[in-house]
Amino acid sequence: MDQTPLKHPIFLLFAAISVVVCASAIGPRTQELINTICRKMEDYGFCNKCFSEHISTPDTDMHGLAQIAIEQSLINTTATLVFAKKTLKEATDQQLVNYLKTCIGGYLSILEKIEDADKAFGYKNYGAVLTDFLNSAKVLATQCGPYGNKHGIPNPLYEDNREERILITMAAATAYSLGHGGGAKH
Repeated sequence: MDQTPLKHPIFLLFAAISVVVCASAIGPRTQELINTICRKMEDYGFCNKCFSEHISTPDTDMHGLAQIAIEQSLINTTATLVFAKKTLKEATDQQLVNYLKTCIGGYLSILEKIEDADKAFGYKNYGAVLTDFLNSAKVLATQCGPYGNKHGIPNPLYEDNREERILITMAAATAYSLGHGGGAKH
């Protein structure tokens, strides 16, 4: 049985993996930009992974990284809202109910600010993007901040809030850099 390399399943699998790996490779300048941003975050690994998983070209610039941070923040905010509303429906502890209601209100406000930031980003108004994300950080800290429950019920939004805090900071850092001439194009 004569199998040419193109028809052999292992060859096809190797070729497909090679294409994916090559397409997702990050250029040195892009990795340098990612490192500059992520070293400022509370969780370098989360930040680096977020950018790396969503890079569309090996030579993504600061503008592209800002777009990733904005999009991922928007996705996380939306998912957290859905989860918080579902959790609220199932909650019976009044402290938890009150926290979730306040936090849902906060995430609705954050969602609005991120949508505004996304529009401003489209107009390259990086100052407005930065302001919207700094305001989002304030809302997150005040409306979804520390949670303590006298019955020992853990905060079901702890990880979502942590990730949102990092994503907001990533977006603010990239907007700041763009607004101050740092790495828009390379």
